[in-house]
Amino acid sequence: MWGLLQDPRSWLLGLIYTLPALVLGFTLHEFSHAFAAVRLGDPTPRLEERVTLNPSAHIDWVGVLLFVLLGWGYARPVHIQPGNLKGRKWGEALVALAGPLSNFLLAAACYALWDALPAGSWSGFFYYGATVNLTLCFLNLLPVPPLDGFSVVRVLIPLRSYRAVAWLQRYGIVILVVLSLVGVLGRVLGAAQAAAMQLFARIF
Repeated sequence: MWGLLQDPRSWLLGLIYTLPALVLGFTLHEFSHAFAAVRLGDPTPRLEERVTLNPSAHIDWVGVLLFVLLGWGYARPVHIQPGNLKGRKWGEALVALAGPLSNFLLAAACYALWDALPAGSWSGFFYYGATVNLTLCFLNLLPVPPLDGFSVVRVLIPLRSYRAVAWLQRYGIVILVVLSLVGVLGRVLGAAQAAAMQLFARIF
């Protein structure tokens, strides 16, 4: 948001690069959740027509706008019935991990293409594809509801801690907003993104 006020031209150029990466990243993320759930025995995503790579099935434009303005946002969540999944809680954790993993692999592919192409406008799209999808990956791995990382951590939380879990589920969005406003969320995601980009640089 501050970039829009300080340098509108650069902000607009960044937006042009960011939007395709964001739409593709959100779409692949939610498709991966849906695909994993169906493979593990839950037909719900298929019945709701979410096992598709059509962006219109997954994109929430308010969530996209929030990502552009605040650096985090959301797509339309994939509904599942955990009781239908093989392994129950562990199956739910696998479905949750499928989304961030897809973003990480897409980021790696974008980085490889950016590294292989000559410098130019097209290479910029792939660079932003890498950085945006790394942000989506690490954001969703945070153990804060309703993010995917919480679904993974919840498997390890004992039943006697239900009150703490219920409290987190109630105030998870508030926690994310506060962390974003005080700059903690940006610093954490920035550090994780930088480490992943260094890893890609060594691999490619």
